[in-house]
Amino acid sequence: MQQRISMTTLVVDDIAEARRFFEDGLGWQVNAAPSPEVVFFQVLGGVFALYGRQALEQEIGRDVTGDRTGAVTLAWNTATADEVDTAFQEALTAGAKPVKHPEKAFWGGYSSYVEIPGGHLLEIAHNPFWTLGPDGSVTLPPPQ
Repeated sequence: MQQRISMTTLVVDDIAEARRFFEDGLGWQVNAAPSPEVVFFQVLGGVFALYGRQALEQEIGRDVTGDRTGAVTLAWNTATADEVDTAFQEALTAGAKPVKHPEKAFWGGYSSYVEIPGGHLLEIAHNPFWTLGPDGSVTLPPPQ
């Protein structure tokens, strides 16, 4: 199996609220919404999706709760620490709830967390040890 992730999907209770957060609040472009219970966004190197909890439960034939499927934390990296502050405020304006305000992180970077619709966490961070390309792609240092 190739070392890659093709799609990240957040399971949410209110698909309309989550879609508004990303589309209207953050200005992301919806690439497809084949039903009222699923929305796809093209992101660098893959797809980001929102999926209604009830629709997923119907598809897989069992309840879906955080306890059974696990927690998902997304990260959005910036080129500078100042950009973390700006993006944090933008996320709050779009409807996110503050979890951890931007601050110097124990690992040497600058980090914050917000809760986005659906209860998932979004880390907004600057990692000075990773290379951030002009297109937003992250390159990790070579293994040691």
